[in-house]
Amino acid sequence: MPTIKYELNLYDYWRIIKRRKFVIFSSVVSVILFTWIYTNLQTPIYQATAVVKIEPSLIIPGVATEMLGWDMLNAVNTEVKIINSAVIAERTAEKIGLVSEFTDEITKQNIVSSIQGKIRAERIADSNLVRIIATSSNKEETAKLANATAEVYIEKGIEDRTKRARELREFIEKQLVDAEKALKESEEKLREFTEKTKTTGVGGQLAVELLSLQTKKAELLKTYTEKHPDVISLNQKIKFIEEQLTKLPKEELEYARLTREVKLNEELYTLLAKRYKEAQISEADRVQTAFIVTPATVPSRPIRPNYISNLTLGTFIGVILGLIFAFIVEHLDTSIATIEEVETFLELRVIGVIPHIEEKIQKRKFVLIPVVKSNIEDIKNKLVIYHSVKSPYVESYHTLRTNIKFTQEHVETRGIVLFTSSGIAEGKTLTSVNFALAAAIAGVKTLFVELDLRRPSVHRWFGINRVPGFVDYVSGRKSLDEVLHTTTDFLLGGLDVERIVATPGLENFTFLSCGNIPPNPVDVLSSSNTVEALFELKEKYELVVLDTPPVLLFADALILSKYATYVVLVYRVGRIARGALKRAKDMLSSIKANVVGVVLNDIRAEEMEPRYGYYYAYKYYSKEK
Repeated sequence: MPTIKYELNLYDYWRIIKRRKFVIFSSVVSVILFTWIYTNLQTPIYQATAVVKIEPSLIIPGVATEMLGWDMLNAVNTEVKIINSAVIAERTAEKIGLVSEFTDEITKQNIVSSIQGKIRAERIADSNLVRIIATSSNKEETAKLANATAEVYIEKGIEDRTKRARELREFIEKQLVDAEKALKESEEKLREFTEKTKTTGVGGQLAVELLSLQTKKAELLKTYTEKHPDVISLNQKIKFIEEQLTKLPKEELEYARLTREVKLNEELYTLLAKRYKEAQISEADRVQTAFIVTPATVPSRPIRPNYISNLTLGTFIGVILGLIFAFIVEHLDTSIATIEEVETFLELRVIGVIPHIEEKIQKRKFVLIPVVKSNIEDIKNKLVIYHSVKSPYVESYHTLRTNIKFTQEHVETRGIVLFTSSGIAEGKTLTSVNFALAAAIAGVKTLFVELDLRRPSVHRWFGINRVPGFVDYVSGRKSLDEVLHTTTDFLLGGLDVERIVATPGLENFTFLSCGNIPPNPVDVLSSSNTVEALFELKEKYELVVLDTPPVLLFADALILSKYATYVVLVYRVGRIARGALKRAKDMLSSIKANVVGVVLNDIRAEEMEPRYGYYYAYKYYSKEK
């Protein structure tokens, strides 16, 4: 059968919030006060930002960076690391006058480290812009640091590029002198050879043409292979010229070699001269590849601490903590001052307090979803027949029976006691069973009727079949003797034989199961046959105990309470809201039910104050084994 779960509604939560508003207010005020004090104790931190645009640098003067495959992302990330470096921080300190040539090394390192901690550079996404952020407790210093860092970075970039251009110019200059010298020597050799041999220069022309063809072939091989038609054609021409050169006289061959050497030296000298001019231009130009797009300004307010966000967050945390504390206090409060609160709130007596019983078997592991249904062995452990007759647990049921008996001015010798509750899982079934067992042990001829037709469970505790039962008797399918169960049935059922034999007075206890569950239990319970059966049972037994479903969920208890001598509400503190308990009492009172009082179930002994007596009872009986 599916488990029925009752949950608190929004009104119950609102009631708790209104009741514990002082706890919530105190928590909010405390957290806000702590946040305000903490915020004021913090040193204000200001922030200024300068934005720098970085453009592709000319790595080799005269050669565009697009030809070299300039990667903007990697280049900008590299420049960001340079801005964050100690070199830039040191030059920034020198620029704003924090260090000089007379500053000792230790002090200088401390100042540089301090500036590095105050400066942070980061790339603006999807752009070649870099944001230079300066943070400091001095707002004027932030703008000065950000702008000085940007200027130092730009100046250092110009100096680095100028230095590279100068080094390149000096290198080319040395190579140019050597190339000029080699060209002059080769030209002089060619002149002397011509004057000496009187050659016509045919070999020289062939040598120049051969050199030209070899140059073209080298260019084609950068794109094509040896099998390309153009390459094959050039190879044929080169082979033809080489064959012509082999047929020339020795003087013509030498003339061709000298001519080729002059041509090579001349081309090298021309190239170096061109590069030298470009290097001179680049060195004099002082190319700037970074520009300040947005200079930093003095901030008007600190970025930390943020009073508005801190106080807002403090208020939010205070409300959350206040709600948590409110529900905790509410839960704890209902477990301590429960008697006075229930009697004042319901205007109804508390006629019994049932102490908590620890489970003897190993508890199940913690699960996120609470399980309402208990294990049968756990329930059996809480039956009074498994406890000493002197235990406060058994005595609490004797006290309950005595209070019920003397709540009325005119006491009936025979009566029907109906047990119900406002919601599920409050322990009304176990309380009613133990109440009947305690009465039987005390010598009262008692009948327990399982009339919770929604979720019957007592028959499983005793190991007795549910069918036949009360419904079968009311419908006329079975006689009364056929549906009653006594000690003999318990011996064959699920109870321990030793406990049954060792429990005097258990022969006075009779059990009547629910029987076949009808489609509509309300029709069966409101029939005239049920009324006649209850009066018959009342005449046959001194005490008839009825276990009924929760009154807020089903009408069964309201129907049967009209025929009950006494109606008892079972309430487990902290389980159901007080409003639900009040509603259950009002519903019973509206039909003139004789509600004699409330039983507080599952109370821990350490939670009871000494003036209630259970504390002393626990101490008194704990001295005996």
